[in-house]
Amino acid sequence: MSGFQRRPGPFLVGGAIALVLLIVGAVGYWATTSADTGAPQNETEERPVREPRRIMLSGDSMTQGADGDRTWRYHLWNHLSPHVDGLEFVGPYSDPASSDMILPVPTTEGEDPATPAPGSTGAPSPTDGAGSEEEAPSPEEETGGPRRPGSALPGEAEYEDPDFDQEHNALWGRTLREASVSIGEEVGTHRPDVLCAMLGVNDLLWPVSMEEMEQNLRGYVEAARSGNPNLRVVLAEVVPIALADSDEGFALRVYAYNELVREVAQDMSTQASPVISLDVANKEKWEAAADTYDGTHPNADGELKIAAAFADVLSRGYEIGPGYPRPLPISP
Repeated sequence: MSGFQRRPGPFLVGGAIALVLLIVGAVGYWATTSADTGAPQNETEERPVREPRRIMLSGDSMTQGADGDRTWRYHLWNHLSPHVDGLEFVGPYSDPASSDMILPVPTTEGEDPATPAPGSTGAPSPTDGAGSEEEAPSPEEETGGPRRPGSALPGEAEYEDPDFDQEHNALWGRTLREASVSIGEEVGTHRPDVLCAMLGVNDLLWPVSMEEMEQNLRGYVEAARSGNPNLRVVLAEVVPIALADSDEGFALRVYAYNELVREVAQDMSTQASPVISLDVANKEKWEAAADTYDGTHPNADGELKIAAAFADVLSRGYEIGPGYPRPLPISP
């Protein structure tokens, strides 16, 4: 019997082949799923969410808005919410700025661009500077129109229309440098899928090197990713303000910074955490004289233009809602 070898039948041959294929397939599957790629093994951590719903709008006074503003956040919310199930705006704040938070941005060269710490009570109110016997001008007298935003007393600021998700991450006077320190913790706490940042103009009011601004910008994105490695990011360029018309140094810093925003966004964008730059000014034909109420802060038309620009980039870049309907319903 030891010299006898049984020839395998068709069933045994087929079974052996099937077993080999099964083993090879299993080994291949194991190798694919267990290889150390350096990425987290939890599927929800290693890939961005398929349907991002949590959006953090981060910025300075242009994003926070003041008492009496609708803000561009209002327009973006009311555009997106009918189209994005479960949409949430997230962030550590919910109010517009009241008078204790506000210092005007200079509009001509030589004005002092000093900015108080966000939320400080040491900032002068819009009526500071009026003599003790001289009655401060009313908002209508100052602007020739409706009440100037930002006239509310501390704790009394309200939106013109509160019908939107008011949570945000913007503070009057905030600089990119300041924001880069706190954004990691803020992202980790509020868990946005998308971060829309509109920062930088307050840094540029003083002479600052582009090396420092690049360091702050890269640090901002890196810190935000420490809170969510799969964060989608939109970095907005600085929109022109009235100061650029008279201060050549400021205008050059704005130009150089906007170039930097585009370069950093392209360089830092990854498949797991894409970064898109947004040029609101060119896209929406922004004009400080027409789109702001004081040379810096957006009026009703400016709010619409900023909201529309962000809506378009969120739709095109991240498939979040449709683009903003055109033409925009703004003043002729």
